[in-house]
Amino acid sequence: MDLVKRLEEYRDRERGLMWEGTFAQYFEIASKKPEVGRLSHERIYHMIMDAGVENTRTGEQHYKFFSQEIFGIEKPLQQIVDYFHSAAQRLEVRKRVLLLMGPVGGGKSTIVYLIKRGLEAYSRTEEGAIYAIRDCPMHEEPLHLIPNDLRPDVEKEFGLYVEGDLCPHCRYMIDNQFRGRIEDVPVKRIAFSEKYRVGVGT
Repeated sequence: MDLVKRLEEYRDRERGLMWEGTFAQYFEIASKKPEVGRLSHERIYHMIMDAGVENTRTGEQHYKFFSQEIFGIEKPLQQIVDYFHSAAQRLEVRKRVLLLMGPVGGGKSTIVYLIKRGLEAYSRTEEGAIYAIRDCPMHEEPLHLIPNDLRPDVEKEFGLYVEGDLCPHCRYMIDNQFRGRIEDVPVKRIAFSEKYRVGVGT
């Protein structure tokens, strides 16, 4: 193994995740790729589905996302995926808390582990790319910069649904540092990481 070459390749991959620009530049990306503005449930659902699905002989669906670690609980996994599917469509179920209940050794912790690791890996792909307002301690979704009055027009014209409000830190920064010019607010691409407390909690 050529370690130096591997390190160079690793650095090149990391540089590919270091996109930075203004909100205006970010919006140009988002208008062409609405998936970058997905809400959390939708992001998780697509992450699972992108890994592939197979139909079993019994008519159940087998999700490849879970297949290397979990066996024999297709029905509970189907219920979990159904929850994310409904929530991704912004139905009322998304307001409910998803609780995993079952016997010891039933795979609950493994399911959570796989979703966390999956999100970390998915956010490093083009399909799962995610962006945040630079210097925001909450890693704020850049689309939250769009004023509420403009959001219906943005959804209609660009297919970008915006939900949520800016954190106090970003609001202060916009009012004082950028004088309300949201198009100049810096945005960067981020990768989810439990280790660095970015997008994934412990």
